[in-house]
Amino acid sequence: MTRIARPTTRPPTTNPLLIALLALAPVLAACQPQGGHHADAAPVIRPVRTITVEPVTFRMGGSATGTIEARADADLGFRIAGKLVERKVDVGSLVKAGDVLARLDDQDQRNALRTAEANLASAQADQVQARNEESRKRELLANGNAPQAQYDAALLAMRTADAKVVATQAALQSARDRVGYTELRADRDGVVTTIGAEPGQVVEAGQMVVRVAQPEEREAVFNVAETGIRAAPKDPVIEVSLAGAPDIAAVGRVREISPQADPVTRTHTVRIALDNPPDALRLGATVVGRLKQPPAPVVELPGTALFEEAGRSFVWVVDPKAQIVRRQPVVIRPRDGARDTDGPVIVTEGLTRGDIVVTAGVHSLSDGQRVRYNQKIETAAAP
Repeated sequence: MTRIARPTTRPPTTNPLLIALLALAPVLAACQPQGGHHADAAPVIRPVRTITVEPVTFRMGGSATGTIEARADADLGFRIAGKLVERKVDVGSLVKAGDVLARLDDQDQRNALRTAEANLASAQADQVQARNEESRKRELLANGNAPQAQYDAALLAMRTADAKVVATQAALQSARDRVGYTELRADRDGVVTTIGAEPGQVVEAGQMVVRVAQPEEREAVFNVAETGIRAAPKDPVIEVSLAGAPDIAAVGRVREISPQADPVTRTHTVRIALDNPPDALRLGATVVGRLKQPPAPVVELPGTALFEEAGRSFVWVVDPKAQIVRRQPVVIRPRDGARDTDGPVIVTEGLTRGDIVVTAGVHSLSDGQRVRYNQKIETAAAP
């Protein structure tokens, strides 16, 4: 019977040096550079959308309706109360300085004048008598035929009579003035624009009877909302044209803006001083006012390109060589109505032609951050 030889199993050889090398292998592998590069973290490159600023013209729109008024007008009324018996002018009448416009019933004033004249005559008679008495007493006192007390009484009576004459003279002048106040006279050349009282009506002192305007200096008056005033440029030139006839027009500049809004309409009164207005722009005419300015290149950006910090507006501008963004302060024109972050904004300062502006993701960027943007460039308006 043949025996089959079986291999004898021997225990593995234990080598201390081999064991140490096997233990260090993972550590050495971790320290070994991968692919010849350092293991530093790569900077974050954010993709963004951009537009490039290019010249595009822009003209402001919008208009307002107003009226033509005189720059200087005056409400004329009597200085005393009374019954109006005559009015010599009507709306549209041309008047000269000093012309009589209306009259009051002057019977009461003339009676007061006659009373004042009589009082003055009486006071003057008393004055003559008192002066003669003072003269006699002075002579008697000098001769020793009258006591000092009698002369003092005569002197006092004379001075009282003199004062009474002065008072009655002033009363007479006042009575004469009141008679004059029954006539309403124009204090300037102009045209009557409003009538406030009719003959037979009893008017109070100071009540407007006639309004006289100076037509040589005319201006357009508009009621403008607060947003329209904020959106207007500095020292704007306004074109004012006759409603229904735009070819009849004049230009002017803002002379006055009411500091307080009307409590009902919440609008401000804007007065436009006109330069050489045509005769067709008469007082009371309805006109339309528009900003007159040549089309000017501006920057119009989407609202998403804008962000604000500490009350100032900024955009991110891309440096195309370094592929980084920098913060750029800008000045924008206020927009009408509620703010719409997605609507366009008009930039008046801060950007120039060729600037690459980020339009999306502006709140996740920081100064000097690297970005990646589409080389296919959209354009925005610029100065």
